[in-house]
Amino acid sequence: MGTTVVGFRLGWDAKGRQATVVLTQAGVLHHSTGLLGMAPRPARPHAPTAPDPHPVPRQAATLRKLYVDLVDRGYSRELIPPACVRLDVDEHPLHARPFGDRAPRAHPELIDDFTGVAPAGPGSLEDALAAFYTAIGLTPRRKVPVPPGAGGASPAVRAAQRALSEGRTLASRPRRGAGWTVTTGGVRLHAGPVGADLSHREVADLQAALTAWLRHRGPRGG
Repeated sequence: MGTTVVGFRLGWDAKGRQATVVLTQAGVLHHSTGLLGMAPRPARPHAPTAPDPHPVPRQAATLRKLYVDLVDRGYSRELIPPACVRLDVDEHPLHARPFGDRAPRAHPELIDDFTGVAPAGPGSLEDALAAFYTAIGLTPRRKVPVPPGAGGASPAVRAAQRALSEGRTLASRPRRGAGWTVTTGGVRLHAGPVGADLSHREVADLQAALTAWLRHRGPRGG
């Protein structure tokens, strides 16, 4: 019979690691991690909470979160971009455990099959999920906003993400004693010896203002 899945594989070049996540039409999340160039190690699959009348949309939300979390941790290179594919392998059925809950068995061949047939071309997570919903006959009740980082990022942003994941500090070029620093702990503006830390809301407002200014001035600074 086979099964339809959606998934991706991300790489962390600085640490030489990879992570693969696959969501099946039964609503089970399969994932594996390992060293680049080596066979990945499958982890315990994550089944939907029973009873759940809408397991796939809930698990798709988890898939989105996993993508963003992995990128934030340093897995910023798409080894296999998000894709929806049909696999020939049959998914193991859920089996009952003590106390009445259900659990899937590890399924390394499902992940292997996905990595073997997934297309190599570019693709976004939201496009892959839309194709997945269509393939299994589901229509999302509402459009879910794309979380930051899930829709792709520029090389500069990816490089900055890698630097932060490695514990490095991002800083402006010295100029007239004023500038900024960004660490995993926060954002700080400074003028000479005087500085001030920004709140999360202030950082978001500053980002919006700077983005608007860059678009207004154009690519050459107008």
